[in-house]
Amino acid sequence: MKWTPRDARGLDDVLIALSKGREVYAPARGENGNFRLSKSDGWRTGFHTLGDYRQTEPLKSLFFPAREFVGRWKGDALKAPMPERIVFGVKNCDLSALDVFDHVFLHGVAEDTYYAEARGKTILVSSDCSGHRDVCFCPAVEEQPWAERGFDINIAETPEGVLLEDGSKQGAGLLGSISHLLEEAGPELLTAVQKQRERHYEQMAQECESRGLKPGTDLRAAVEGSFDAGLWADFAVDCVECGACNFICCTCHCFLLADGLDAKGHPARTKLWDACLYDGFARTAGGGTPRPFRAERLRNRFDKKFSYFPQVLGRYACDGCGRCTEACIANIDIRDVLKRAVETVNM
Repeated sequence: MKWTPRDARGLDDVLIALSKGREVYAPARGENGNFRLSKSDGWRTGFHTLGDYRQTEPLKSLFFPAREFVGRWKGDALKAPMPERIVFGVKNCDLSALDVFDHVFLHGVAEDTYYAEARGKTILVSSDCSGHRDVCFCPAVEEQPWAERGFDINIAETPEGVLLEDGSKQGAGLLGSISHLLEEAGPELLTAVQKQRERHYEQMAQECESRGLKPGTDLRAAVEGSFDAGLWADFAVDCVECGACNFICCTCHCFLLADGLDAKGHPARTKLWDACLYDGFARTAGGGTPRPFRAERLRNRFDKKFSYFPQVLGRYACDGCGRCTEACIANIDIRDVLKRAVETVNM
């Protein structure tokens, strides 16, 4: 079902109603045109926004925290139950990335119960990108600046009006519960949304092509075909192994388990983010490592995203958000690495 607010200025009323009784995460405008996720007990009109494009921090931090208590070695102390949450303004890059996390933490050898709880207690309200950062390149990795699945509710804002669409049973139920604030969207609004999306995609696609990454390019073949090329060593010269690209990435999910003492001095286990660019990432108990050189670790990052995941999940583990480019203190642009790989196999 596709809806629009009865009142042309009533979107805030809709968002306030949806957030009632739930912990709220929503974008707030930060410095230099950025957006950041803000936690609140409700939608705050004038402060919160759906955002023109993705926020600085990846959505994964709400499902896969950088530091997460697992449990104590003795006793039955567990994490406190999570409250029901609603996240507004989720962009497609972050939303699509949850496919990767679901594959790892829900459908792997064993289900991660904490991750499953976070997924089950979080309502996702996505929204179309009305703009994009200069580092965004989602069309090059077979994505687009609006969500097509994975959301509970999606919101598309246009000059002609606001379109709300349910994407799950829960989303349909939520919109049905506030139907007094909504009316069925007309064909004119649907057409306006479609045209706006097409214009934005074409603009981004042209920008990608100007960077040597034409949408539809086989990036898997490019990365696999350049496995033994010198480009990895060339880019690794500038890499300082800080791990920023791993930590800011919306799909990176590697972690380590650390044993120590909790805040009360009890032996406990904690799950921490890890980074494949660290020299100790793949080190074995005997001290050996299959990737002793930085170039090999840099190549492994791309190999996993553009070769391994297409094999096991049928998609890239990159959604074109460009956060890694913004975070890299060595100014390594993921688009330049991929372009070089494409050029290498086409030589």
